[in-house]
Amino acid sequence: MEQEELLRILRSLNSPRHLQIHAQLHARGLASSPRLLQALVFAALSISAAPSSSSPRHAGAAAAIVAHNTLIDRLAGRSGRGCFPEGALGAYGAMRDAGVDPNGYTFTFLLRACEALRRLPPCGCVHGQIVRCGFGSDVAVLNALLNVYYKCGDPGDVGAARKVFDGMPERDVVSWNSMLGVYMASNNAVAGIELFEVMPERNVVSWNTVVAGFTRIGATVSARFVFDRIPIKDDYSWNLMISGYATNGYVEAARSLFDKMDFKDVVSWTTMVSAYVKIGDIDSAKVLFDQMPVKNLVSWNAMIASYNHKSRYGEAVRTFQQMMIEGGFMPDEATLVSVASACTQLRSSEYCSWLNSYISKSNTHTTVALGNALIDMFAKCGQVGRARSIFRKMKTRSNITWTTMISGFAYNGRFRDALLIYKEMCGQGVEPDDAVFIAALAACARGGLLRRGRRIFKQMVEHYGIVPRMEHYRCMVDLFGRTGKLQEAVRFIEKMPLKPGAVIWVTLLSSCIAHGDAELIEYVSAKIVEIEPFNPGFQVLISNCSALKERWGSVMDAHKTTRDWTVEKTPSGSLIQIGSEVH
Repeated sequence: MEQEELLRILRSLNSPRHLQIHAQLHARGLASSPRLLQALVFAALSISAAPSSSSPRHAGAAAAIVAHNTLIDRLAGRSGRGCFPEGALGAYGAMRDAGVDPNGYTFTFLLRACEALRRLPPCGCVHGQIVRCGFGSDVAVLNALLNVYYKCGDPGDVGAARKVFDGMPERDVVSWNSMLGVYMASNNAVAGIELFEVMPERNVVSWNTVVAGFTRIGATVSARFVFDRIPIKDDYSWNLMISGYATNGYVEAARSLFDKMDFKDVVSWTTMVSAYVKIGDIDSAKVLFDQMPVKNLVSWNAMIASYNHKSRYGEAVRTFQQMMIEGGFMPDEATLVSVASACTQLRSSEYCSWLNSYISKSNTHTTVALGNALIDMFAKCGQVGRARSIFRKMKTRSNITWTTMISGFAYNGRFRDALLIYKEMCGQGVEPDDAVFIAALAACARGGLLRRGRRIFKQMVEHYGIVPRMEHYRCMVDLFGRTGKLQEAVRFIEKMPLKPGAVIWVTLLSSCIAHGDAELIEYVSAKIVEIEPFNPGFQVLISNCSALKERWGSVMDAHKTTRDWTVEKTPSGSLIQIGSEVH
């Protein structure tokens, strides 16, 4: 409806001065509308051709400015989408070559392009053009320049921004707020508060900027002092202070302030729910969540993610189902990744199929993160064929994608298929990271593929220059152990440049037990006790080894150690699905 009204106005233009409607387009966020831009240019050209027009050259120039500015604006992009900043600077050069003079909007768009480049030299070039073209006293342009100098400079460097601020012949409240924001963003709260105190005029943005700056550095007492001084607080002021308390771990203070609010918007409720989630108090979060008069996607995502974090995967899935029934929201990537993670942990084929069916029917775009989550989900639920199908359909893959697929095949006992994926990755020129090699070496170990494992380990070190971590060494020890090369495993451990941890020796101990090497069992057990004498899991393993060899004295020693040090072994658990419930 708003566009139709503007179109009507554009079609009724009869004077060049009415081309100020261009400013309205930008103010209303409609500057990229093809219909409106086309109408604006057409109106300008029509005015220039009209007999009654007293200044056709002016109207034609205005139309040219609109056309060039539109191109620069499009190339400069917004929020990283469709951004081609070098092209925007080039379009400005073409504009000047065509003899078209820029206006304030031109430089605002160019400065946005500079911000995307994150380099100071282009800022200096545009600054020079601003002065040369007579916009050195334009407050709006200089405000934008101030912010861009800070964002493109070294982290925390406010010198260039301050120089622009000090050189401004005229400042408005936005100028002061911009400089204040620069100080607070650079964590220079002292300079920020000094500037704040001498501001000739303050608005709620000024106060909120200081509160946000103090909470960012954890100075919640100072933030609260400033918050209490705000003459007229808006919703954002309250939410900032609540969020500041929550972020810094003062949940009770956040709740106290939350309870004092006369009007709580969805951001207030979501901030408080997220605060309880952050400290792991899921039950309090759920009580508050159920009381919310209006929920948004962020609040639903917070609850789903919190259940995952607390290993309450069934409740995560049920919350998602409730969201789809009651909320009326389309889930985003974060939602679906969280739900896929819950289904993975539940090992429920029914849930996996249900989620995949929903994604297919809703034509949801499979991002890299979501694709990775779905591959992992299907592989761990025993449906490695469907995992591979998703893998093949992904047009863009990250190293995590390849790692997940390799691990998925290995998890399902298809070790050679796992190594074929690794080979395909290398063949496509994708450079593996250390996580890919952990997955490939683990596949070799579980499949008993000694020769391949040795070759991959060598390739990792010599060809890709990756320094092995403890996980790589553990995979190699596991590989030697599973293939019966126990003495070679011991020599490998002793030659490691890293000091072997207990996990390395425990890995070897499992192989020693499997191959019945009593002498090595005793040697390796002693190493484990020497490194971690009070680990309950290791003590139980050593006790069981001693029991197998009927060395009852060692069994009693292990039991005595756990009692004397009040060591408790965390009980294991399992999941079973009965109908639609996972227990």
